Amino acid sequence: MRRPSGIDASSPTRWPRKLLAMAGLFVLICFGLQAWRLFSLSATYDQALFLQELWATAQGRPFESSLSSVLSGAVVVGDGLPSIDYLHLGQHANVLTVLMAPLVAVFGMWALPLLQVGLLTAAGLVLWRLADSRLPRPLAERITLAYFLSGAVIGPALENFHDLVWLPLLAFLVVGGLLDGCRWRVWLFGALLLLVREDSGLLLFSLGLWALVRRPDQRITGALLMGVSFAWVVLVTGWIQPMVDSSLSDRFLKEKFGHLVDDPSGGTVSVLWAMLRQPLALLEALVSPPGATLGFVLALSLPLVLVPLFSVDAALLMLAPLLIALLSQGRSALSVTLRYVLALVPGLYLGAVLWWQRHPEAWSKPWLRRCWTAALSLGLVLTLVGNPHRTLSAVIPDSFSPWAYVSPQQMLNRRKAASQAVALIPSDASVAADTPLLPLLAQREAAIRFPRHVQYRDRQGRVQPVDWVVAIPDYHTPLAPVFKGSRNKQQRIQRELRNLKASGDYRLVHCHGGAVVLQRQVPDTAPGPIASSGSSNSCPWLQ
Repeated sequence: MRRPSGIDASSPTRWPRKLLAMAGLFVLICFGLQAWRLFSLSATYDQALFLQELWATAQGRPFESSLSSVLSGAVVVGDGLPSIDYLHLGQHANVLTVLMAPLVAVFGMWALPLLQVGLLTAAGLVLWRLADSRLPRPLAERITLAYFLSGAVIGPALENFHDLVWLPLLAFLVVGGLLDGCRWRVWLFGALLLLVREDSGLLLFSLGLWALVRRPDQRITGALLMGVSFAWVVLVTGWIQPMVDSSLSDRFLKEKFGHLVDDPSGGTVSVLWAMLRQPLALLEALVSPPGATLGFVLALSLPLVLVPLFSVDAALLMLAPLLIALLSQGRSALSVTLRYVLALVPGLYLGAVLWWQRHPEAWSKPWLRRCWTAALSLGLVLTLVGNPHRTLSAVIPDSFSPWAYVSPQQMLNRRKAASQAVALIPSDASVAADTPLLPLLAQREAAIRFPRHVQYRDRQGRVQPVDWVVAIPDYHTPLAPVFKGSRNKQQRIQRELRNLKASGDYRLVHCHGGAVVLQRQVPDTAPGPIASSGSSNSCPWLQ
């Protein structure tokens, strides 16, 4: 399409300073906060899981992760033990993320936040390209600013690493190819989009539906995209993943759609068919609970001054992912700052671009621009006050009433204690670690979650006890009086540490600063040195 009148046709090849400032600040702030999360032990389980998976892939063992095994259906639903040769592919077919394994070999644990923030920033730059070629530059910059300030982008940029960070970038590139009539771009980036995860086909299906309905010159391509994406989802979830593991039906489908389908064991197609046979229950699930559903939709649209609510393009572009979000159950289903909303971001922002393209006269109204500024400010304040993923806990209390706050000095103290404890664990030893410590210990074959497990299965299927157990029960002390989950976690850690010590199978080698390390007693082997505070009588967590 031609640029709006009054815009220099040569300007799209240049990056405006405002855009570079927006992108640069987003990178610096988000990566800085990600680094702080890692340093302050706020990064937790998924950060460790993906780090271990990419580390194992770089070692020549694609998709392997003992931490992922801890979350498998056989372990969570059944009575199985984690295994070190378990393939994460059984839970998520994240082929594109696994291909980034060389980054972990080069940058170590810092590769994940670099990839996470970098992909979301690149998506913002592509969004600006698409908007700037169709709208006045100030309007294109305002839409891009809304993207970088949105809770739906800031939240996923600050949480544990996840494989959905690819969705906005690739979806923007697919739609850009559709708008420009460039089929090779559509199919290249569409194929990459399918490799993000098994459910990313839902997003590509919606992009194809939009092309079929709204782009007469791309209807055949749109229909083909719909067919290919549906076939891919059925192939991966109905054949490839069940060959690896049954977690998809045993756990994930049941957790999300158990309120609509009694037996999800038949796989994705049978679940879909069972839901379609009860339209009234589907309709009720779509709007229930009504207050949370309305708040979710409004919060997503607020940074764009509610424009997506009036955009047919936005509705079509995010139809399938939005239906899944509204139909799913659980606390994560309607959260604006969790990673799942990234499937909705392309539809929200591209729908807004296309709406403004059809209503350019609205941009000339000063009152609307002022309302937009107010909406952006309100959305950003709500996001920050919500303290997404406890990233801002150094300045925002975890609870105001009753009061629960962990000061930066406390965070630094626990980091020091954790570093001293982790330094005792050999790099090739098997370990069961408390969740906050797992990102520091994930680059190894055998790492499992304590206090859930202290045993695992080796490559031959034999049950093995871990060589080391490391926990930091004092991590939970500031929050235990307020949050039942933290209190129960701390009590269970303390109970399991006592039981292991009392069993005689493990001996205390370190107890300092709220961190505890136990080493397995091996017969006919001289015990190693005690690091510090090695007497159980002087360790409060063993009393």
